[in-house]
Amino acid sequence: MTDEGRMQEETFSLEMPSVGIIKGVLAKDIEVVGEKVVNLRTCARPYRNIYSVSQLRKIKEVSERYGSSKVHLSPRHNLEIPEIKQKELDRALHELYIAGLFPGGAGTSVRNIFTCPDWCDRAVRPVQELGLMVSHNFGDRDMPNKVTISFAGCMNGCSRPENTDIGVVAITEVEVDAKACGDNCNLCIAACPFNAIEKNGETVKINDTCCYCGKCLKVCSDKVLKAKKTGFKIFIGGKEGSTVRYGREYRKWVDDFEVLEIIDLVLRRYSMYARVREGSERKKERLAEVLERVGFERFFEG
Repeated sequence: MTDEGRMQEETFSLEMPSVGIIKGVLAKDIEVVGEKVVNLRTCARPYRNIYSVSQLRKIKEVSERYGSSKVHLSPRHNLEIPEIKQKELDRALHELYIAGLFPGGAGTSVRNIFTCPDWCDRAVRPVQELGLMVSHNFGDRDMPNKVTISFAGCMNGCSRPENTDIGVVAITEVEVDAKACGDNCNLCIAACPFNAIEKNGETVKINDTCCYCGKCLKVCSDKVLKAKKTGFKIFIGGKEGSTVRYGREYRKWVDDFEVLEIIDLVLRRYSMYARVREGSERKKERLAEVLERVGFERFFEG
């Protein structure tokens, strides 16, 4: 290492981050004297819930060197290192920074963007790139309270889109090819969760109970069923915690650019309408509370 490199390493210092540091307490059977201990919540930037093997190795090393040799994976896939001594925090942040990991995922801001993996064979369409675009544009934006955004590649919703502030779910409209179905396998009927597929001899019909999940497309060997179009369904106002809320469907058949527009609109309206919670001195309402007070339709008016 050159003298210049040594000097840069020795003088490296990060400002104490405004988000991502959580007050930590060691287990009661461990005594700590004269040293403050913190938990460090970290994530990749721009926000995403996919980590490289080298990043996972670095998390392991930092936890072993400065923490308690433990790592917690949060519900939104932040990596949390518990019990780091305050005096070691700068060194820990330095090593994580080099690996592309930054403190974040806490506080009153847009949290880690949660997407399901593109390699899932149930996915109607990939969602990670769109999630990354949302992270570039809205990640870490200051908000009245925390805001969660989830993307699901299909109606299974493994990323819990209906229980987040803004949920984006990929959907597909299925059409029946003009040719008759020569296979009597009936796999499409068995795959449909809503009994939306009817078959009369060689004729296949899709009725109005279709939920646009695309499961039938995955099993149709004759390719009688084809994707006519894909898009997104948007849920607004869900939340987890002690007072669970399910998001309400706002729009359907939304394209990628419209997803960005809707997210921007919701964040701006939420910032405009949010008030301090009743009985609280400073803490403001979550989006679900704002929608209940203001009304869903009024929230989107104008």
